[in-house]
Amino acid sequence: MDFDWVEWFGYLASLVVLISLTMTSIIKLRVINFIGCILFAIFAYFIDSLPTMLMNLGIAGINVYFLWQIYSTDEQFKLIVTSVDSEYFEHFISTNQSDIELQTTVDELKEANTVFYMLRNNSIAGVLVGNNSEQGVLSVLLDFVTPEYRDLKLANYYYESHPDALKRIGVNTLMAKPTTQEHRDYLVKVGFQVVDGTDGVYRKQL
Repeated sequence: MDFDWVEWFGYLASLVVLISLTMTSIIKLRVINFIGCILFAIFAYFIDSLPTMLMNLGIAGINVYFLWQIYSTDEQFKLIVTSVDSEYFEHFISTNQSDIELQTTVDELKEANTVFYMLRNNSIAGVLVGNNSEQGVLSVLLDFVTPEYRDLKLANYYYESHPDALKRIGVNTLMAKPTTQEHRDYLVKVGFQVVDGTDGVYRKQL
């Protein structure tokens, strides 16, 4: 039986589209879906299916439009101080507990002296929890963003482009000890550096 590479190319395009629909991040969904649509359009060209090709090119264009909207919109960010015993904080932790416990334990969170809700366009997109010293050094226990907002915009805003938002409320340095490779990679991406002579502690000077 001869190998039909065009048919397998179609399977590949279908797989990419399928994978895109499993993404919790809207940006990853749009980007991967765009790639899948382009591959499907190429496949449609090979099999002389003009309607399929035009449909997938149209969907690819829609993805580009919404990605452009996401990156061109002037989004609003805000920090709101809260406490570990607030009713909504307890709800937030219990709702996301399995993911949160990859970074820390609920018992440790209950002992924290500093809690911030990180808002994005008036929606609570994540929480920053830790113990802040008199010198303004926040030992981060939890830096958690809900799946739909995991595009690094929150971290880049508060840690890179607008650190004054944290400085105004008494934080000038962030310290964190990652518990997973994914967390470690995240810290490096947003500007943390390993502290020499420590057991994997990372620091970010604001």
